[in-house]
Amino acid sequence: MRKIIIGLLLFQLILIPFANATDSTTENGINWYTWSNEAFEAAEKENKLVLLDIGAEWCQFCAKMKAVTYKDPEVIKIIQDNYIAIYADIDDSEDVNMLYGKFGVPGTIILSPDRDELTKRLGYISPQQMQWHLLGNLQDAADILE
Repeated sequence: MRKIIIGLLLFQLILIPFANATDSTTENGINWYTWSNEAFEAAEKENKLVLLDIGAEWCQFCAKMKAVTYKDPEVIKIIQDNYIAIYADIDDSEDVNMLYGKFGVPGTIILSPDRDELTKRLGYISPQQMQWHLLGNLQDAADILE
């Protein structure tokens, strides 16, 4: 009986945390997905555009966007309310590297839930510019999200 109880406790400690695992993490209030079907399914279900942020560990301006732009309360709110956010490290994601590897980093790409590319920007984007960019894309894509 004791072995059964210990086995059940180990099962709960080891396996259950992974039972509801998704391809996403939350940072600064933004739920960041990995490049996956799950992210685009969420965009379709929630009727949102997709914000694809392409970066790299070695990229100084990628780190600056993470530390400044994606910590801005207004940027966070716009993303939470209107976008499914995907972060892809260009060195770790083969699919993203194949599609956008020649584009460069940091790369900010807005996609429809059907993966149609709407806009893309290369380089650092300040919080104010990001707010304008995100809101402008929502206006431009209003017919897609109806």
